[in-house]
Amino acid sequence: MRTVLQKIDLILLALIALISLVLSILHFFHLVDSPWLKDNLALCTLLLLSLLGLHLIASYIADEDFKRQSTQLLTTIASGTSSSEFKRFTDAAEMESYLAKRMREARKSICDLSWKAKISEGFSATNRQAAHQYMDGTISEVAGRVSYREIFIFNDVRRIDKFERRLLEQKNGYSCRYFREDLPIPRIQFVIVDDEEVFIFASSSQAPLIACRSSELCAVFQAYFDSAWDHARPLKEGPMLYEREISYVRKQRPPSPKGASTIL
Repeated sequence: MRTVLQKIDLILLALIALISLVLSILHFFHLVDSPWLKDNLALCTLLLLSLLGLHLIASYIADEDFKRQSTQLLTTIASGTSSSEFKRFTDAAEMESYLAKRMREARKSICDLSWKAKISEGFSATNRQAAHQYMDGTISEVAGRVSYREIFIFNDVRRIDKFERRLLEQKNGYSCRYFREDLPIPRIQFVIVDDEEVFIFASSSQAPLIACRSSELCAVFQAYFDSAWDHARPLKEGPMLYEREISYVRKQRPPSPKGASTIL
């Protein structure tokens, strides 16, 4: 509709310009005193005013139609990025509880990076431990029916304990690899569920804990995970175990932090 109104408005402006130009030329050549023009000058003026009025009406309608379409477009965009697609968590316990729920709903795959340089100091809090124990049990449950891939850096004894639990469970859906080097590079820790939702854990105490449902964003993180997976050393590929690498990890076992929990 807006396109049609714009065309009509353009025609009206062309008529106004044409009539005004003709009258200006007649006035310049002193032809305004001709009998015909004298008799129809009032008619020409009314015609110009009418065309001008129609131009204003067409412009107003086109403008209102533009506003309506813009509002609809903004509403569509807003609905595509609604708060239901983006979640921010108040703490790690809340995030892990929701992550465990999403893991149990997984239909095909989970990709998990467990390589943050430092485990948060609040990990031993009671509510965090309860949430993490539930999530740890969830990993065991879902690895029996979907592909669960995890990448480690064993810079904390609790991660080795976690790895040992995965070995004892003998879930064919679970695979893991690791990097030997623990370089001082900030590393974002994240989990991807079914290529649909990515959970991004804080790399520092100032960073937020978020989850986002976005296939495009998941594709970005998935490409990063796959690249890391290709460069990591294999420990377990489904039922296959890499004993030499497992032996190396066990020999590198660091001392347990004082008062640390064994769950991670």
